[in-house]
Amino acid sequence: MPLNLPPRIGPQPKTDQEPPQLQYSDISPPHIVEALKAWAFSALDHAREEPTRISVPTARALWLDEAVAASPDAFMPPRGSREFAHFHEDGSMHVVLSDEDERAVMSANWGIPHVYRHKGVKEMLIFAPRDDAEAETVKTIVQASYDHAMSGRF
Repeated sequence: MPLNLPPRIGPQPKTDQEPPQLQYSDISPPHIVEALKAWAFSALDHAREEPTRISVPTARALWLDEAVAASPDAFMPPRGSREFAHFHEDGSMHVVLSDEDERAVMSANWGIPHVYRHKGVKEMLIFAPRDDAEAETVKTIVQASYDHAMSGRF
C-alpha cells in the first residue's frame, strides 16, 4: 500500500539543479532538524547514524546494519552502500523509496526526484519540514524508506 500523505501547502522550495541538490528556501528551523534526526537515529531498529558516503560532509546518513537482509534496490550509491536516507543541515533529505511511494511523495508535493535520476540515481529529495506537523509527515516518509530497505527480509 503506498504512502497516504497530506498535501504539502505552498510552492516547491528552491533547490539545486546540480548535485548536491540542497534546498535554499523554506528551510527547517534548527530545532525541527535536530528533533527529526534524533527520532530517526533512535527509532529505527537495525539502522544507525553514519557519515554519508554520497552527500556533502555535513550530511548524516541512516545506514542499515549489514547483518540484516535487505532489498537490493533500496540504497544510494556507491555500490555496496547501506545508506537508505541522509539528512542535510537545511532540513531536506534524500531517501530511497519504492516506485509507488515515490509517486505518492510527488503527488502530495513533498519531494522531487534526484537531479541525476536520468543517470540511474534512484533517490528523492524530500523537502524540509517547516513545523512540527510537517515533521510528522516527513517521519512517515523516512519510515517508508526504512521499510523499503527492510523489505528484503520478508
